[in-house]
Amino acid sequence: MGGWKPRHIKLIPTKEKLTDSVGLGTMVEVFDLSSLSKDFRECLPKRSSPRSHGSYRLGLIQISSFLYGHDTLDDLEEFQDDPALEAIMRGETVAPRTMGDFLRDFEEGHLSKLNGYLAQMSYRIRRQMESVLPLEHKPSPTPHLSIDSTSHVQSGEKMEGLAWNYKEEWCLDSQVIFDELGLNYGMQLRSGSTKSGVGARELIERAFSPWGKEDEKYLSADAAYCNQEVIRTCLENRIHFTLTANEATTGWQSGISAITSWSPWKYSEEDIEKAKSKGRVVPKVELGSMLWTPGWAENIRFLIVVKRTWKEAPQGEVFGGFWDHYGVVAGMPMQSMTLQQVIEHHNRRGNAENFIREEKYAYDLKHFPCLKLGASHAYGLLAMVAHNILRWCAIIEKPEKPHFSKKLRRRFIYVPGKVVEHARSLCIKIPERFFKEVNRLREGWQLPLHPAPAWATG
Repeated sequence: MGGWKPRHIKLIPTKEKLTDSVGLGTMVEVFDLSSLSKDFRECLPKRSSPRSHGSYRLGLIQISSFLYGHDTLDDLEEFQDDPALEAIMRGETVAPRTMGDFLRDFEEGHLSKLNGYLAQMSYRIRRQMESVLPLEHKPSPTPHLSIDSTSHVQSGEKMEGLAWNYKEEWCLDSQVIFDELGLNYGMQLRSGSTKSGVGARELIERAFSPWGKEDEKYLSADAAYCNQEVIRTCLENRIHFTLTANEATTGWQSGISAITSWSPWKYSEEDIEKAKSKGRVVPKVELGSMLWTPGWAENIRFLIVVKRTWKEAPQGEVFGGFWDHYGVVAGMPMQSMTLQQVIEHHNRRGNAENFIREEKYAYDLKHFPCLKLGASHAYGLLAMVAHNILRWCAIIEKPEKPHFSKKLRRRFIYVPGKVVEHARSLCIKIPERFFKEVNRLREGWQLPLHPAPAWATG
């Protein structure tokens, strides 16, 4: 039969040293040359095995595995055939079993140090970006962190910490804290039956430790964190906060009928036009407020901002509709903020949910590889170090709309190249387009640029 057919290509084997992950070398170099590497070393358990070449090397290999997008420890075997990574790591990369042994070396002290390191790492990345990004994209001097928890459903039976949660999921549970840029400030991994908010004090205090008590800073969280421990932690550390109002702890819904003044939500022209383009009208939304006195501190008053949205009754119902109410406890200065600004500020905490999905799917933290809970916790913390490096890259590369890891890996990690050794020096030949991309990143990271080849400079 006639018609179009693809061209058939003959495959020819070669002994040349080829790699598909040139970008990993740049990421590892950036981290190693920065001041972040020294503090990272001090968080790791000592390891003297001649085959591992020390704990720092093992830590870098596991971070590289996360940067590349490996799903399990077994995927480390892919690195053993990569000449670029072998050259960077000064020898063969480790076997999955060696990495498993390394993760089991982490004790509570190492995990605590690594959690503290994540907070310092994110803070220092923010500061670096303040100096290199254009004015309109510089990070705000007032950080806005969000804390949340999530389940990690497992299929095994012998892992430490596995338990049924309230959703009837057989799982582990993690609690994480991210800032508005998507940088991670800490992660706790615990039993699947642990309630949301348990242990939040330690995570919050550590995350905000790089800032002084007098510095302006904000925390947001959902209703699971609307409790005495979290609020006291914020008050003691002078952290402004917004928390989704919890009926069980505040009883806010019974006070709605006492609100006599409601103001309409002010939509922007862009919001109105966007709704029109979809054949809709903007929802009817009104704002009110009340004061709440917690039972554990009768001399304190907190403002609860109530947002009510009109919901039309389903077709066929007798009644025309009803108001759906949503409350936010605002522990923040209200002199210069409207009720609408409080809600808009609090809604930005949804960004943390995006990064929880990112950690699960981009770093495969839906599952954990080790039977020992502490080892899996170490695995998760190292994943968050890799996440911060990749997020740093994303913001430097496109501050107005940073890419998530999947697209970023395609652009900066999966770079083809040829490893060439000449006169005791090592270099990797890569396509010109990737060369320009790498130099643009190095400029953003304030690293020396690779010199352009003679043919490119004329």
